[in-house]
Amino acid sequence: MTSLLSKPSKMPGTSFSIDAELCVTGGKLAKIPGTVCFNCYALKGAYRWKPVKKAMKYRLDKLNSPEFISDMVAELDKKRAKEHRWFDSGDVHSVAHCLKIIAVCEATPHKRHWIPTKERTIWQDALKMVDLPKNAVIRYSAHKVDVAPPSKWENSSAVIKDITKPIGKLCEAYRTKKSGEMVSQSEYQTAKKNKKLGKLDVGYCGNCRACWSPDVKTVSYPEH
Repeated sequence: MTSLLSKPSKMPGTSFSIDAELCVTGGKLAKIPGTVCFNCYALKGAYRWKPVKKAMKYRLDKLNSPEFISDMVAELDKKRAKEHRWFDSGDVHSVAHCLKIIAVCEATPHKRHWIPTKERTIWQDALKMVDLPKNAVIRYSAHKVDVAPPSKWENSSAVIKDITKPIGKLCEAYRTKKSGEMVSQSEYQTAKKNKKLGKLDVGYCGNCRACWSPDVKTVSYPEH
């Protein structure tokens, strides 16, 4: 049976994904060099496999259905994980999507919800109607690599090329192992130079939960 929940292997908790090919803003940015969506990870690799695409279509159909809120809450309640990420692939398409997500967050106060998005206008329209629960954080994404998000944005994210010049808090998953141990910068750079990053088995969140925290204004992700 297809699940409403996806499980990115290197992140804590659960996630929810729909096809990134259907992104409203991201679909346009994906065609423009220099944007954070150009060469998008969710438009290649396992995300393009037929079973994965079928599962993402199922989730989108559910998201558009009247029973989505109750079904999603039921699935989340079955999991012990405290963190949930919305959209490891894809994004909201409408205010209706936003309102349903907010309802799920409200119904699962024991979970922390991270909502990355490039659809700031859609979310702003939704938040004129209802408040965002305290257990959720929306991270509005800067559209271009190495460009800081507007300071007026409550919480945000950026993509950077130079890890020595982060905008806000640097995401160090790029050098973090599953155990939470971090390899040194020199070891990482050597492996990267020799194209042996796979042997390091890094890319995990470890103990970091900055993306889920409203107290962290901006998180910078190294371009990859």
